[in-house]
Amino acid sequence: MAYITKRGSSYSVRYTYQDEHGKSCDKWESFPTKEEAVKRQKQIEHELATGNFLIPSTVTVAEFLMDWLPKQCSKHKWAPKTYQSNLALIQNLIIPYIGEMQMQKLRPYHIEALYATLSQTPCGQYVHGEKQELTENQKKRLLSSTSIHEVHTLLKTAFSYAVDWDLIHKSPTPREAPKINTEERTIWDERTMLAALQTIENPALHLAVHMSMILSLREGEILGLQPSDLDFDAADGRGTISVNKALQRADKVALSKIDPTQIYHTFPDRREGSKSSLILKRTKTKKSNRILYMTKPLKEELLAWLEKMKQDEQSAPEKYSNCGQLFRLPDGLPIAPDVLTKWYRMWRAEHPEFEKIVFHGLRHSSATYQLLQSGGDFKSVQGNTGHATATVLMDTYAHTQDKPRLELTEKIEADFYTQDVAGAKPQEPPENKTPVATKITGKMILEAIRQMDAEERRELTRVLFA
Repeated sequence: MAYITKRGSSYSVRYTYQDEHGKSCDKWESFPTKEEAVKRQKQIEHELATGNFLIPSTVTVAEFLMDWLPKQCSKHKWAPKTYQSNLALIQNLIIPYIGEMQMQKLRPYHIEALYATLSQTPCGQYVHGEKQELTENQKKRLLSSTSIHEVHTLLKTAFSYAVDWDLIHKSPTPREAPKINTEERTIWDERTMLAALQTIENPALHLAVHMSMILSLREGEILGLQPSDLDFDAADGRGTISVNKALQRADKVALSKIDPTQIYHTFPDRREGSKSSLILKRTKTKKSNRILYMTKPLKEELLAWLEKMKQDEQSAPEKYSNCGQLFRLPDGLPIAPDVLTKWYRMWRAEHPEFEKIVFHGLRHSSATYQLLQSGGDFKSVQGNTGHATATVLMDTYAHTQDKPRLELTEKIEADFYTQDVAGAKPQEPPENKTPVATKITGKMILEAIRQMDAEERRELTRVLFA
């Protein structure tokens, strides 16, 4: 039973409950009016009678999230980057604002206020939970709507566990998620891709860019390849590449939290006291494991690259450390993602005639080009890109076939390397046109895509391959 007593100008509800260990505990809750006290009294009595009583807890948002995070990481076998990104969201975008609040006192309006605050928060306001001094220009760069949506997704998931663990009755996250203001991703057409490829002199960068353009490979997948993944005799001599690993730099704290079976190999640190490690890990998803077909020019470049590595080792065997990767520095050590990114940015700075895109934009450009070349064969393209899904319909009723994908590789080879790129310039979007499709057929889809301007193609790519 719960009892109400008047204490000065306020009213208190007194009740007895059993904690999680079965120990009897007394609790007082104070309210400014009798009406509020009576309402709480009835709620407590109902919960005690039905066995739904919520044991009082002073656990804060910060304490709960930092307890929940490693458990989730272990349960779902997160990749290091997944753990790192979620930890950063908690430390930098949640704890500084609502971390000290008690979980049982959280209400939807608190979370809505958090989203409103974040929408006016500069990027980099907090790093590892510590407030940073920002320049005036930095203060003008506000947090993206995507980041705020990621906070919502994390809190929604975390608070659902808090409900399951009987810490709170229901999640305080608002029903409606914060809206995302989508920013289009810049991509290149096939003529721009080939023209750009022909200007790259760094052999390692050239090979990496070539593989991303033709095979739609992710940066980590490219650097994760090993010579044993190449089969030059497969597919009647065309040659295949097995994608089943990824190279990544990960924070050592994150590595200590994740499932060790996710990691194939951890490379030795090049600097003493480094806080991160270069690792060889499982691919992003199961569908990321795939077999890709070589084009003849790519096959020739791969053979030349293997010969170059052999010469590097023979020229200085005492200084050569064979890391086992396909992409190596002249001393045999692996090429890290940050090194490849640095080379790519240097090349991009030297060639301002090409519209700026990030390295991952090459993958999106490749996916769009393959979609056009395949006549709208989404499943074959999905088999090449390794995306988890194209659509529910295609995942349910279609299956990736090797024959059409092999034919797609042959079409790409015949078209890509024979283009006339003389005077190729960055694309300038023409005036908007709306594609009109009267039938849902491969030919109609292809024709509609060809009628799209650059902006519409980017939006299509974002929807299909994000």
